[in-house]
Amino acid sequence: MKVYNSTLVYIEKDGKYLMLHRNKKAGDINEGKWIGVGGKFEFGESPEDCMEREVFEETGLTPMGYYYCGIVTFVSEDLDKPENNETEYMHLFNVKDFEGELKNCDEGELVWIDKDKLLSLPHWKGDELFLSIIKNGNRQFFSMKLSYVNGKLIEAVYDTVPCFITERLILRPWHMEDVEDLFKYAKDPDIGLSAGWKPHKDVEESMEVIENVFMKPGVYAIVYKETNEVIGSIGLHAGSKKSRGLGSDENQAEIGYWIAKPYWGRGLIPEAAKELVDFGFLELGLNRIWIAYFDGNHKSKRVAEKLGFTYSHFAENVVVEALGETKKEHYMVLNKDEFDEAIKLKYRPLLAQRS
Repeated sequence: MKVYNSTLVYIEKDGKYLMLHRNKKAGDINEGKWIGVGGKFEFGESPEDCMEREVFEETGLTPMGYYYCGIVTFVSEDLDKPENNETEYMHLFNVKDFEGELKNCDEGELVWIDKDKLLSLPHWKGDELFLSIIKNGNRQFFSMKLSYVNGKLIEAVYDTVPCFITERLILRPWHMEDVEDLFKYAKDPDIGLSAGWKPHKDVEESMEVIENVFMKPGVYAIVYKETNEVIGSIGLHAGSKKSRGLGSDENQAEIGYWIAKPYWGRGLIPEAAKELVDFGFLELGLNRIWIAYFDGNHKSKRVAEKLGFTYSHFAENVVVEALGETKKEHYMVLNKDEFDEAIKLKYRPLLAQRS
């Protein structure tokens, strides 16, 4: 088993990152992928020493201003050849200022790529998580763990928070730097009113919502890979609501969500919510998950139906504090036994073939 330290560096200029298309070295584990520049520590080097040396060797540029963003623990397990197992501690840097002239790199092709287009390129799937975080200039040092088995990402954890990466989306914690994306969409009255909150009147209000509401356990920003922007929010909130007919079992949770209007009708919320349903039942050991929606919110109802939830009941005169009014609220439920049966049905043909 190998354990080593390395640097991974994203050099920024005019809204673009300098990306290395690894297409020159035979047998390269990164062959065909687009990554930042960097490499392994040499004897006696600090993370900063290694970063500066690798940047100069691979690009000809000299970093003058940079941020040490965090450490990414990259775990690679080979089930067929355990001797190839390795743990790499990648020290992530963002270079904002540099000097020198760009040169050719013997490990691949160097290209300036728009930050908004990064996630559309072939790369390690886990890279999408930290690229969505550092895009907006997040300066809070973080620790991330990305675990792969035979090249497939099986776990992504950001500062102890499990994150999720789907075909089109990234679910990760909110940051204050997401405020511009949030205000862009949360000011639309068609978004908030149906979910029980008023449209945001300014960026300051969006900032307060991120700090006081979204930056809490179980709440995730929904990042759309194609544009690398936050387009909504989703959360898994544990606990009972006996007063609304949901019983006193604490081992249950609610999934709540909203998504920006330009992204309605694309199946993105079911794609995101499925990850939290699986996580809730398989990892948290929940007995039941419910989805609540106000009377007339047919889009939310359809999401629940697509996920296999069934109608349970409704509650009259539910107080919606943010709007200063009461509404009729409907509840749809998925129980653990129903979830287990759905899993069995999904894999039954495969099991039959194996038998």
